[in-house]
Amino acid sequence: MSGKLIRLFLTDGQPNGLRTIEVSNMTIHGTIFPRPQLDKFMMRESAKKPGVYMLLGADEDDPEKKVLYIGEGDPVLPRLKSHAINKDFWTEAIVFSSKDDYLTKTQVKYLEAELYALAKEAYRTKLDNAQIPTKPNISEVDEAEVSQFLDAIKLLLLTLGIDILEPRILVEENTVSIENIFELKVKNVFAKMAIINNKYVVLKGSTSVMDNRPSIPNFLVKLRQDLVDTGIMLNNGNGLYIFMQDATFNSPSYAAAAIVGGAANGRKLWKREGKMLKEIDKEMADNGEERD
Repeated sequence: MSGKLIRLFLTDGQPNGLRTIEVSNMTIHGTIFPRPQLDKFMMRESAKKPGVYMLLGADEDDPEKKVLYIGEGDPVLPRLKSHAINKDFWTEAIVFSSKDDYLTKTQVKYLEAELYALAKEAYRTKLDNAQIPTKPNISEVDEAEVSQFLDAIKLLLLTLGIDILEPRILVEENTVSIENIFELKVKNVFAKMAIINNKYVVLKGSTSVMDNRPSIPNFLVKLRQDLVDTGIMLNNGNGLYIFMQDATFNSPSYAAAAIVGGAANGRKLWKREGKMLKEIDKEMADNGEERD
């Protein structure tokens, strides 16, 4: 892949204030701002243009996920002003428009539908959309142009550290360094986890308990139920769940909790050759080593 020049501008000099982001030699223009700065966005030219937007906020029931709403507007500002009144969850907005009025109403509706589909497939957020956006018919030329715009959106989101559209990591165990694979054994439960790009991936074929512990927090109940509802964990007929595909978590403790059915210290439970993840991480830090 060839290099790309990305321009990130802090409009007020604050890293968490209103920011703009662009890819050199492309028409895409992104604006990111916290909810209290909607009034500042209202004054900008991009607020008067057609575009797609995302509203992000915390999911109070599940710390592993954010709540996400994806929408479009022509222009975007009236929709955002409406959401400031009728949607309480969001704390940050991300708006994508075109610098040269390139986007049409049909194209932004197409982008909205594509973004929604990507977010749903990635399953990293709880989608707040009451209705599934429908994809309009567009010409072959428009589809090619909009696809480039969509690729640019994905690139800019990742540049900002926002991975809401990224698919789950699929792991071939034999391609992962043995130093990055850990095991968890509790009674008749056996699970494997790979650490990849600072994510903790419970591998397909791992097993977990079916019953939750009495003391399990509500957000972990929801986390495990989501794994069942989405078909990631399935009853294997022997009193256990089995992971039908890899599942990615943001911490080893959440990965362990999914296995044992309750709150757990994953840095103690996940082991390699009998040694705890906690101990291995300390040894690596003492030796100045980094994980592959």
